[in-house]
Amino acid sequence: MLLPITLLAGVLAAQDVRFVGKTKYLHNARAVVVHSIDDSTKHVGETIDAMDRHGIKATIFVSTEEDPAPEDRFFTQLQIRELWPRLRRAYADGHEIGSHSKQHPCKKPDDEAFCAAAYSDYEIRGSRDDILRLTGQPYVWSWCYPCGNCATYPFIQQRIAAAGYIVARNYPNELQNGHVRPDVQDFDENPMNAGYTQVVQHRNAAKTDTIDLASINAKFDEVYNKGGVYHFMSHPQWLDFGPEAAYESHLRHVGNRKDVWYVPMGPLYAFRKLRDRTKVEAVGGSAFVVSNDLDKRIYGGAVTLEFDAPEALTVRSGNLESVRREGRRVFVTVHPNTRIEFVAPSAPANLSGSWKLSYRTRSGLERNATLELEQKGGELSGTLRSERGSAPLTSGHVQGNEVRLSIVRKGNGDEVPVSVEGTLREGVLYLWMRFRGGEAIAVIGKR
Repeated sequence: MLLPITLLAGVLAAQDVRFVGKTKYLHNARAVVVHSIDDSTKHVGETIDAMDRHGIKATIFVSTEEDPAPEDRFFTQLQIRELWPRLRRAYADGHEIGSHSKQHPCKKPDDEAFCAAAYSDYEIRGSRDDILRLTGQPYVWSWCYPCGNCATYPFIQQRIAAAGYIVARNYPNELQNGHVRPDVQDFDENPMNAGYTQVVQHRNAAKTDTIDLASINAKFDEVYNKGGVYHFMSHPQWLDFGPEAAYESHLRHVGNRKDVWYVPMGPLYAFRKLRDRTKVEAVGGSAFVVSNDLDKRIYGGAVTLEFDAPEALTVRSGNLESVRREGRRVFVTVHPNTRIEFVAPSAPANLSGSWKLSYRTRSGLERNATLELEQKGGELSGTLRSERGSAPLTSGHVQGNEVRLSIVRKGNGDEVPVSVEGTLREGVLYLWMRFRGGEAIAVIGKR
């Protein structure tokens, strides 16, 4: 049962908390940056390293056949075997591995007969299964049409969707330079023929290619100022690397902005469906149920909800990712199928005084210590003393019955950070103490 929400001025009416809506982008970001790179070349690792220096997250489209027949070999094809360890690291760091088929079938221009034969289960489902098997990625959201082939045929789009892909990126009209700046500045309404904003690469961008970093950067600025989705694509084998080269100069221009959401293509399109299908229902005015019926393997991300609520209230949820306030505006990022409650923080427990701590080390030794605390509001100061010496608190906080302490123990020319967190229940401190990121140790504290 939800407890009454009480403020210093009296009782807060339930209608004082109001759900405003779901934000267009995660964390109410101003704009989105998406990057995608194509082909299984030895330069993929260098490209990922450059992206990581600037906080860019990309969809890395690879062709997965490690040893195709000579007549089926695309010019990049024999390099994928060496890429898998780097691709596994890239996924762990927030990038996405997407399918660029197994053997990169390519014909310019394509025709219906070529597409019917080339887009087989071996190419579409086989490459998907290779990525699942070799990267640890739990799902493959994104497909990329090799050479831009076959993207406009509905029967090919249906094959890709039937294999479970939720978005397929095109590469339109390369023969007439249409791929250089398709100028898509938002979600594409046809995710099975999804476009992008512009190509960013030093070579083979267009037949009349002249590198103009200023115009490339200006296109990002245009999309950013509109609050849109800026999606740039590159081929690693056609990039010039180095901090002053055009590619990394552009990464530096678009990267590491606090008001931009950097996200790969597949998770972005998954977010759109997740946002659109998630329901928010008020239950009692100050509590809300957030739910959807989507497959969590595919749509397991978070959504950001905006509320209007008094500043004194805090947010409580079992599936909370973050909370950000701008006065009465509250942006709550949660994973759906959870309950959100707005509650008044309870008065902090009084922890001032001397606490006798007892615990057992990981080697089984019994230890005792004394924790002297002085409390002012929700802030704590004090000292931890034991037979091994004393150390002052570097920070301490209490909210309600929840306690968090930070301590640095010094000795033998070394500093050992100690973090402590726990709860006061019925006059007893139940704490977990962790030394320099090690395994937590259970601690009991009594006055």
